[in-house]
Amino acid sequence: MNRVMVRTVVIPAALAVVVGGSWWLLSPGDPGLGIVDVLLFMFAAAVMELLPINLRDGRGVPTSLAVVGAAAILGEAPHVVAAIAGGGCALAWLVDRRGGVVTTLRHRALVGWALSGMAAIGAALGPATWQGVTEAGAAAELNAGAAVAVGVAIIVGIPMLEVLTRLDIVGRYWFRRMIETVHENGLVGASVTSTAVLGALVHPVLGHWTLATMLVPLLAARVGLERLGLGRRAYDQTIRAMSRLPEQLGSVSSGHGVRVAALAREVALELGLDAATVADAVRASHLHEMGRIQLERDAPAGQRELARAGASVIREVADLDRVATIVELHGRGPVEGSDPDTVSARIVAACCELDRYAPDPAKPDQRHEVVIRLLRHVQDIDVVAALTRVIDRVGVEAP
Repeated sequence: MNRVMVRTVVIPAALAVVVGGSWWLLSPGDPGLGIVDVLLFMFAAAVMELLPINLRDGRGVPTSLAVVGAAAILGEAPHVVAAIAGGGCALAWLVDRRGGVVTTLRHRALVGWALSGMAAIGAALGPATWQGVTEAGAAAELNAGAAVAVGVAIIVGIPMLEVLTRLDIVGRYWFRRMIETVHENGLVGASVTSTAVLGALVHPVLGHWTLATMLVPLLAARVGLERLGLGRRAYDQTIRAMSRLPEQLGSVSSGHGVRVAALAREVALELGLDAATVADAVRASHLHEMGRIQLERDAPAGQRELARAGASVIREVADLDRVATIVELHGRGPVEGSDPDTVSARIVAACCELDRYAPDPAKPDQRHEVVIRLLRHVQDIDVVAALTRVIDRVGVEAP
């Protein structure tokens, strides 16, 4: 069994099993759901599986976590919550028929199992159950400790665990990536958590109608967050489309900006740059040849002039001043400094040079020649070393 399998499958599964198993050790109160409620929760989970909230990078956060979290807060046993999560996933697959159902089903069931254990831990350590006052009928009630524990798991725990399973090198800057992921997913996690808490709070009063109460605010939050994510994705796609403009002149190979951006992103992550700097380095990589549309219509121009012209074009677009600075710096040749913009400029310059250079850096007999050329071009051993590690890990797309 290789290390990747251990890190991405075995460790998360073992952790989920242990956390969920604490439910029996802590002996929580009687579960709050009957068999009809369990079936209804499973059906609601299936509906919400079909309505994920898509993040900026295209990954979908399942809104079914709200239903599963509510069941966990109500004190259901791990195997029941896992059945709600897994059954909802299976029912959604019967409608959707997307691939990877086994992996997704396993993931959902493990999350449900773990959330039940987290709720039990929170109930044991947190404050007593809060109960409202009413003159007629049942009163709304909420186990505050369980709600807090499930909320922390959804907002913080699940995104952090996801980072560990996605990182190629766990030991390098993993904590920063975790914090950035939690921040990126914060609005989605808060929406899902608040809906789960609402469902657990009103279930003693509304009974079977609880799920309708949960669905309305969750759909409203999904619409708003989807529009926000759509705007961000459209912004990035526009920048990617702009990178194609210099290629129409014939002096830049097709897909050059896209390849440089893909390499620059991996190198920036390898060097531990923060998420905002990584995003700007990627945008600068897409747009670093924009000066050609202004200067090379009639005659060729030098790299410094091209970079300066490209920066002036980019500054015409709102919120791209930092990207323009990186583009301008990358054309000045080797530049000194350790600030993020300067490092980003050296990353763009190194990745651009690598994409233009003929020898194949993936071949051992040509690696030395490539490294020497890159060192002369950018004069930053850390950037070149990070770029060679990226080449070894993900390879290089040929022009």
